[in-house]
Amino acid sequence: MIATKKYSLLAYSLFKSHVHYLDKVFESIKVSLQKADIGVAMDEYIASFMLSSLIAVPAVFFIIWVWAFTFMKAGILEMLIAELIGLPLVAGVILLIYMAYPQYRLNSLKNALDKHVAFAATHMATIAGTGVPPHVIFQMMGQFEEYGELAKSCRSISQNIVVFGYDTLSAISEVAARTPSHKFKDLLWSIVATIRTGGDLRAMLIGKSKALMEEQHRIEAKYIETLSMFAEIYSTVFVAGIVMIFVLLSIMGILGGLPVPVKLVLQLTTYLGLPLAAMGFIILIETSKPAGL
Repeated sequence: MIATKKYSLLAYSLFKSHVHYLDKVFESIKVSLQKADIGVAMDEYIASFMLSSLIAVPAVFFIIWVWAFTFMKAGILEMLIAELIGLPLVAGVILLIYMAYPQYRLNSLKNALDKHVAFAATHMATIAGTGVPPHVIFQMMGQFEEYGELAKSCRSISQNIVVFGYDTLSAISEVAARTPSHKFKDLLWSIVATIRTGGDLRAMLIGKSKALMEEQHRIEAKYIETLSMFAEIYSTVFVAGIVMIFVLLSIMGILGGLPVPVKLVLQLTTYLGLPLAAMGFIILIETSKPAGL
């Protein structure tokens, strides 16, 4: 719902006279919200937060009420304490989500652009070799949906030129100034510099594509080494280590060295410890993945 334009417009129609109260709270994410290309203005975003809070807080109030009386058999005092703790916590969580979402979206956008920029530079060099004007290069690149967010940025450049009447350099510069990808930014500014100085656009793009491809290969090779290290850790900890733990627990259970039943320890290790450890390992691998892969 955060990034939904219709939801934000509905919220703004309800709270447009109140959004200014939270301007200072959301001031720190203003730049991130603009660069994240969410398609929602700051006032609409604040109104969206207000509507989400208005929906979530009463819902949680009702859930706590039902839970306290039905399952916990709590009294009025316990229920009020639960409400006083739960409701501010829910509002705080919603605020944290809205504050963090633009940066999350920005990082996702950066990774999506970095993933394709090396291949897009090669494609641009091929198109530039046909002798078409620079704006046609972006127009054609925008038609290739497999480039994802990069194609969207190219369509934005083409639209600025064809629809809004920007000159080519201004249209490219506008997108280059707000893109979160340093690789794509560098490519666009290089195109601007080459056009402005009358250089060979095709030669520049070929050079950029080679440099970007070499960098991509280095990143992939380094990540493969990291995955090899993770594979060794997995085989050591999750295979040999688990077998050893089970053997030791069984021996300690036979000798009576455990204060709790060995069966319970084995069950907790098997059905709780192992899944949690595996989830943590997967998260570790995902977070170590470089941008653009």
